[in-house]
Amino acid sequence: MAGERHLAPEAVAERGAVAALQRAADFASLVAAWLAGLCVVGLTLLVLIDTAMALISRYVPSFPTGTGIGWEYSAYLMGAAFLLGSGMTLRAGLQLRVELLLSMGKGRYARMFEIFAAILGTAVTLPLAIWLAQFTHRTWSYGEVSQDSFTPLWIPQLVLTIGAAVLAFQMVARLVTAISGNAVDKPSLGAASAIE
Repeated sequence: MAGERHLAPEAVAERGAVAALQRAADFASLVAAWLAGLCVVGLTLLVLIDTAMALISRYVPSFPTGTGIGWEYSAYLMGAAFLLGSGMTLRAGLQLRVELLLSMGKGRYARMFEIFAAILGTAVTLPLAIWLAQFTHRTWSYGEVSQDSFTPLWIPQLVLTIGAAVLAFQMVARLVTAISGNAVDKPSLGAASAIE
């Protein structure tokens, strides 16, 4: 098309169903990453509160030594932060991977390895998300609660399920993007790229 000749190659490449799928996965990953950041803030505050309470209780014996939910909620928040942030980590290209394989043959095989890795990732993350959704539903239907705080266990499990679903969505989008020949990583979305 005549109008497309004046556009940058990236602008032309970001049209169509593949680009729409990738944008939707990026949006879901961005929202989940913000939630992961809030989980880290909550985790930090909880640890600081428990630490301060333990310190005060050394000098004021009647003061409680902790919140009573510190360890439990720290585990919930840490797991949530890991899974909610994983989709954006994948898209930004910040996940751990073997760069040696990708650079083998001066990059000739990089696309093939990306597709293979995306197939494996999809084969793992989709069943994980489905299993977590079923597990969460089962916990909700039984009305299970934690022993310490009596928190309904389906609530933290639902957050993990959402994180796994976002990761699976991003993995499927990565597979489709890799097969279509477009760039699978978008380093500008990574926090590390803003720091470097």
